Amino acid sequence: MMPRDMDLIRDLMLRFERGDISVPLGHTKVEVAYHVNQLVDEGYIKGTVIKGPLPGTGKSIPLAYIVDDITWKGHDFIKAVRDDVLWHRVKEHFAKKVVPFTADLILTFVKSEGLKAIGM
Repeated sequence: MMPRDMDLIRDLMLRFERGDISVPLGHTKVEVAYHVNQLVDEGYIKGTVIKGPLPGTGKSIPLAYIVDDITWKGHDFIKAVRDDVLWHRVKEHFAKKVVPFTADLILTFVKSEGLKAIGM
C-alpha cells in the first residue's frame, strides 16, 4: 500500500472514531468506499459496503458504505496512529526500509517501539 493510501486509512479511522463518515477532501466516495471495504475485510471496522457495476467491465466495485462500529483491532490501530509525531516516524521508517506499508505492519512496528520505550 502506498503512503497516501495509509494516510487516508488513518484519516478515515480517526474520523470514524468521532462518528464522522464524510468523504475527506481530495478523495472520491468510490475511493473511500474501496478503502472502507478493505477495513471491513481486515477486521478493523464493522460495516456494510454497497457495490455496483463498473460500466463496461462486468466488474463490481465499492460505491458506498455504512460504518457500524470499530473493532478492537481497529481501536488498536487508532491508538497506534493517533499521534502526529509518531505517525511521521512510522512513515519515515517504512519509506527507508522500502517494505509494504500495511496496517498490520504499522501496528507491529508501533507495538515494538512501545516495548523498546518501556525497556522490554
